[in-house]
Amino acid sequence: MRILLTGATGRIGAYLRDPLNMRGWEVVRWAGSHAVDLTDPGAVSRGLDQADADVVLHAAAISDAETCRRDPDRARTINVEAVAWISEWCAARGRRLVFTSTDMVFDGTKPWSTESDEPRPILAYGATKRAAELEALKAPDSVVARICLLYGPTLCDRETFYDKAVGQLRAGAPQTFFDDEFRTPLDYATAARALAMLAASDFRGIVHVGGAERLSRFELMTKVARGLGLDGSLVRSNSRAEASFSEPRPADVSLDTSRLAALLPTLERPPVEEAVRAMARGSAG
Repeated sequence: MRILLTGATGRIGAYLRDPLNMRGWEVVRWAGSHAVDLTDPGAVSRGLDQADADVVLHAAAISDAETCRRDPDRARTINVEAVAWISEWCAARGRRLVFTSTDMVFDGTKPWSTESDEPRPILAYGATKRAAELEALKAPDSVVARICLLYGPTLCDRETFYDKAVGQLRAGAPQTFFDDEFRTPLDYATAARALAMLAASDFRGIVHVGGAERLSRFELMTKVARGLGLDGSLVRSNSRAEASFSEPRPADVSLDTSRLAALLPTLERPPVEEAVRAMARGSAG
């Protein structure tokens, strides 16, 4: 089977290399010299025709919330219109589409959102991803995978909040994290395995891809420090009220992942401490 992976050198895309290759699939990657301009419908169409993939795993997007706020036109073109073009291509040719969305499609007013809860994004980024979900679902054989907060060392050239925080903790510098903003974090490696399994499945519709625990960033980084043997006293907490934002931030976008557990019963979602140790060994290797 041939699978097209967009965003192949992105944060989750880089982690998808191994789980896709292990399945023996032929993987076509849109990256580097094979990058495709997602603002150009002609280029997207030509790239899709050339790849001629059985499955399109579309992970490319503008995922930085501030970038989406500052340049809404470009964000809409890449995050929404490009998804529509890809979805139309998949629908016309009977190909499977796996689209990565976000927990930020919710407004954060309740914990443990389910797939049947009505999305009400309050961030510009979340609004583009919700609009893109609706486009992706127009393809009959499609999956919308709502991804939670991901953590782990980068395998690409772009640092994550995790890389910066762990680097500072290793250097002995205190780091402060919100204790009143909640997600269901999942490590990159497990998220990548889940996406590969969903691509191979016959499931259609929306599924939440997240961890089993509802955690604040403070709780998450406390567990990260413990798992990596770092000084936990350097992990400090503060409140959202102590910070200012250009957009309102959702307070609780924790995801109910019961559907994921039922769909992928063999998917192991390790505790944070175990996951960060495993990823540290992998990145060192």
